[in-house]
Amino acid sequence: MNKFKLIASAIIALIIATIITVFVLVICYDRKVWTITLIIVAVVLINVSFGIYILNSQRHIYTKACWLFCIILLPLVGCFFFVVFGTLPMSRKDWRAEIINQAKFNKYENYDFTKQYLLNHHEDATNIFHYNYRNLLKPIYAHNTIYPIANNTAILENTVRLIRRANHFIHFETFIIHDGFFFRVVMAELIKKAQAGIKVRFLYDWFGGFCHVKKKQIKELKANGVEVGIFNPPGFNMFKGATNYRLHRKALIVDNKYALYGGSNIGDEYLSMSKQQNYWRDQNFLLEGEIVNSINIAFINDWISFTDYSVTHEQKDQLMNRLGEYLVIHKATTTINMQLCNSAPNFIDKEVMNTMSAMILRAKKSIQLVTPYFVPTELCSSALNIAARSGVNVKIIVPGKPDNKNFIVTVNRGQYPELLNMSCEVYEYDGFIHSKYLIVDDEYVFITTANFDYRSFWHNFESGIIVQSVEFNQQMKNIFAEEISNSKQINLKMAKTFLNLTARLRLMVFNLYKPLL
Repeated sequence: MNKFKLIASAIIALIIATIITVFVLVICYDRKVWTITLIIVAVVLINVSFGIYILNSQRHIYTKACWLFCIILLPLVGCFFFVVFGTLPMSRKDWRAEIINQAKFNKYENYDFTKQYLLNHHEDATNIFHYNYRNLLKPIYAHNTIYPIANNTAILENTVRLIRRANHFIHFETFIIHDGFFFRVVMAELIKKAQAGIKVRFLYDWFGGFCHVKKKQIKELKANGVEVGIFNPPGFNMFKGATNYRLHRKALIVDNKYALYGGSNIGDEYLSMSKQQNYWRDQNFLLEGEIVNSINIAFINDWISFTDYSVTHEQKDQLMNRLGEYLVIHKATTTINMQLCNSAPNFIDKEVMNTMSAMILRAKKSIQLVTPYFVPTELCSSALNIAARSGVNVKIIVPGKPDNKNFIVTVNRGQYPELLNMSCEVYEYDGFIHSKYLIVDDEYVFITTANFDYRSFWHNFESGIIVQSVEFNQQMKNIFAEEISNSKQINLKMAKTFLNLTARLRLMVFNLYKPLL
């Protein structure tokens, strides 16, 4: 916490509490009344201190309102929840501080094409590229190839094929791992490569693997030479705000040449093989070229910054001392402009959210958005509203069936009336669609690991890639059209029938704390 703000808040609260105490004691002389009064004053003192601190903190006004309501509704208990889940354990960096922090990695990026591109191009998209270049020094790379993987079963085939292709190293990060066919196949392939002398680093989020994978399986990976890192592992973090910050990036990186990137974690549901979720649809991408270098840098930063592996195995790992070996830029034979952007809770600027909003606002003809969780921030909602009311054709696809979070369909449906009143077209996919991408006009696509919601934009470690390509744009439009054919369009009458009394009550409760999730 900012010490000055905390002290100032305490002083102001103390003055308020003192005034209340003196006033009550002047009119009351009974000892029991004094005791009760002092207890009440102490509670008021603590609540007011926290309230003033929250109002002066670096949070969105919506988040401040939610925490204040929590503290008022649950005196002391709300303060405890705020200490555990609401404090900001990581210092918030602005773009200047982050550039300095990333200097050790940025020297392994190549900025020749970026500078030339930004100098010679003046179309709208230049501003989007320039935003991520200026804020995080993310380069634009031209020598890349991208292939959509639209078939669920193909994700397993491509994962295995890519792992077997490794000659130097494998870097694999994911949010969720579920024990099952998918995970066991991946385990076997990673172990084979590690035993063959290939350096294998496997990074997963602690919360994403909690109760879903056996400890003996992780031990087996380690025993066979696979280096396993757990992102934001349990410990004292469980009792402070850091426990709310999760790794939501997914990437399989091989030899700094190839990457598998998209929305899929490691679980049978992503192959539509789960008994509970056999109607799953996801979108992933196979990448080759220079952009893989930026994705790999993001992985390495996550590995050394948020796991205990490099600390406890510093001499064995030596990753930072050998960066040059892992960050040799590979050029694909084809040309597609791409730029990576990263987002994290310790960044003041929310790069993924800002990039998506900027692309939406720059649309001239069409916007096609697919997301499993549609709980837009005020910025994103305003961007969609402006675009739709400016005559841009806006189409949005969300799931018609839930994943393991049954409330999400109700939450998504709570946004329908506003979207339809904006003149957006809303479609419900016949199943659960986990894809996450944004198609803008005829040349640009944004593929991302982020959902279109508060958690992804504010609390998760996320990433996204801007792709400038007419051909790839058309490929994604064809995929989007196929998704539309498996979806039903929602009109205002249908939207109203969804929101019965029970749904409205659920939404009222959800709206109280949605920015905190």
